[in-house]
Amino acid sequence: MILKTIFVAAGLALSLAASAAPCNKVAAQDVQRGLSEFAKSHIEGDHLAVHWTFAIEKQPEAKRLQMVTAYADMDACLSGAAREIMFYRKGKLMGIATSEAGVKLVK
Repeated sequence: MILKTIFVAAGLALSLAASAAPCNKVAAQDVQRGLSEFAKSHIEGDHLAVHWTFAIEKQPEAKRLQMVTAYADMDACLSGAAREIMFYRKGKLMGIATSEAGVKLVK
């Protein structure tokens, strides 16, 4: 529970920093380390596919959006640009991040 709180707080700090100035790569790497136990990712065609191993669907909608946004912000910071990311849980699409439309949950 403590680790979840830490990575979400770091993700929020990263989101705020990314919108105001160049991103903080050290903070992004901290978020990446924290998220590594909750999600696995790989390239699928032209986008990044993120598969949550954490039972994210049990979290309130605001928390799920916060976690997906933290991941997308971290990825954009470390890769140098926002890219299309598809978020899955148990094989079901549950979120999308694009540079054009931002981050949204899929119901």
